[in-house]
Amino acid sequence: MRNRSNRAAFLCYHSVAPVGPRFLTITAELFERQLKAMRDRGLLSGDLRDLGTLVAGGSLRPSVFLTFDDGFRDNYETVLPLLREYGFAAFIFVLPPLVDSGGALAWPEVAEDQKRFGDSMRSVTWEMLGEMRETAFEVGSHTLTHPHLSELSGEALREELWESRARIVGRLGSCDAIAYPFGCWTPEVAAAAADCGYSYGFSLPTRTGQRKAGALSIPRINIDYRDRERRLAMKLSPWGKTVLLSPEVVAARNILRGLRSPGGRAGDWASRPERRPS
Repeated sequence: MRNRSNRAAFLCYHSVAPVGPRFLTITAELFERQLKAMRDRGLLSGDLRDLGTLVAGGSLRPSVFLTFDDGFRDNYETVLPLLREYGFAAFIFVLPPLVDSGGALAWPEVAEDQKRFGDSMRSVTWEMLGEMRETAFEVGSHTLTHPHLSELSGEALREELWESRARIVGRLGSCDAIAYPFGCWTPEVAAAAADCGYSYGFSLPTRTGQRKAGALSIPRINIDYRDRERRLAMKLSPWGKTVLLSPEVVAARNILRGLRSPGGRAGDWASRPERRPS
């Protein structure tokens, strides 16, 4: 569950499109190359049942868990056919109010990106999710409004967790997992998620790193346009994951990012210019 072994790798994707926010977008060509590389390494596709095996202390053949945050429409249009072709499964984490309309993926931190990439920053719909669940995807929650959950408490926190899960269950029948917006969580957030009925929770420790993990705090490693064969292999290896999730390494990397972006917050992907993946 700590994402350090050669038995289970947890990866975080967002959008698969020609252009988009810099560290959230890869091309379909690169994604297909990554799937082929994983298949050639003999990796199986981890699903909800495999998560249960890990939590229970069981062992798996080497597996990769592919997760997609935010519910980009290209997850249906582009990712789903490729998963079917290569025989992989995945998790998608959505915001039910945006799924209702299939409208813009929009919250304060992505306002500029929404202006620039409005055509690609659109949500999947319930109809799309229904089809995705039939063959390749497990659908989970990404809350209602994409807030920083660590800044919420009481009823505000419970509403984001409980109501988003209830809406997904009402439309699709189940919702066992959540990906915390911005990848941020606290023990209090994880406890609230458990109380709201979630069995699994995924973090993305790009700002603090993460040493420990549990069923409701599974650390993932982000995938972006730079992750060709050699870099992807590093992110799939035990030593590479250990380094990338180390609090000391993450802190040093964020300091460097801050130095390279005067006036910008270290690690704030939303403020960075896009770079077309190649």
